[in-house]
Amino acid sequence: MARNTLSVTAIVLLAIVSCGCREHPAGPGQPVTLRVGHVAHDHHLALYVALDNAEAYAARTGISVRKVRDREFYELLDGGRHVANLHVIQVGGGARMPTALAQGIIDVGLGGTAPVLAACDRGAPVKLIAPLHSKGNMLVVRPDLPVQSWQEFVTLVRNSETSFRMGYKSPMAVAKLLLEDALRYEGIAFGGGPTDAGVRVNMINVKEDGNLNVSLSQGLIDGYVGNNPFPAIGVEKGIAKIVCALEDLPPGRFRDHPCCCIAANMRSLAGKEDAVVGLLVLLLQANETINDDLDAVVPIACRWIGAGEEVERMSIPTSGYSLEPDAAWHEGMGMWFDVMNDLGVFQGALLGLERAEATAVACGLSLLERAERRLAAGGAHD
Repeated sequence: MARNTLSVTAIVLLAIVSCGCREHPAGPGQPVTLRVGHVAHDHHLALYVALDNAEAYAARTGISVRKVRDREFYELLDGGRHVANLHVIQVGGGARMPTALAQGIIDVGLGGTAPVLAACDRGAPVKLIAPLHSKGNMLVVRPDLPVQSWQEFVTLVRNSETSFRMGYKSPMAVAKLLLEDALRYEGIAFGGGPTDAGVRVNMINVKEDGNLNVSLSQGLIDGYVGNNPFPAIGVEKGIAKIVCALEDLPPGRFRDHPCCCIAANMRSLAGKEDAVVGLLVLLLQANETINDDLDAVVPIACRWIGAGEEVERMSIPTSGYSLEPDAAWHEGMGMWFDVMNDLGVFQGALLGLERAEATAVACGLSLLERAERRLAAGGAHD
């Protein structure tokens, strides 16, 4: 299993203690400090593959890292020049990563697209700077329930004498919003408490990814929606059954949905753009490895996350790994804007905007475009 999530206070203390002082602006030609947050699951596999394989990738672009402390501190190198100190920090999922971004605890974060959009809507200085990952979210129930498909799940919920207790990890979790969109389509009432009148699905916040399987095994919930590898872990332990992928839920508009993204605090990023471009170049190369060689990346996932090989071989293929903001990604982002408006999530900067307007507010892809040009040019700068 993943290491315990650090609290916001612990993250701050770690960042201060580990570098010996508070961050000061880098002088001309001096390496900057780039703090990168992740959530320690395999949707963020590109980061782990990039850092473990950076030396090999350097032959193509000249961009590499030197390990200072494994999985925590690295020096980012460009043509042998030390351009940045990378602090790799595990933060919580859901709204915790965008909150850490907004508070300036991290400069760049890997995490759920929906929470990032919600933070942007609230006026945080946060923008999505690159796609990262798609799909990989599952509907899970107790193994004893006679449910093998979404329609069988719907029938069970409608015919049950009591409300179905469905767990989720956080209010802005991608999986939770996808389920709620499907329940609305089916006309199934859901809510946040057992006393809500007419509720057929009682939505229960278990607070953390790691609590999903624990809550299920202890009988606190009847099922959950969540991202791999946690459903795969539940299956491997015999405490969970995967009913279907959430991308298969009606009304069918979230096939290959954008799940995780790369976001940044646009204020704290000032002066660190070259370092971010270098990191993105490594992530682009890492995705090539992920998509070409499962055998090569499974051990890396196991090393960083702590899950077993069988779990990762079940989990990784359920996901899509790409930093390419292609037409399918833009369509998926448009679906997110629509759904989050429909569910009443947006109340601020993104409320009621058309897709193109919302994209302009929430996304800034210029650094990714620089990284793509750098990768295409090999060792040359753009």
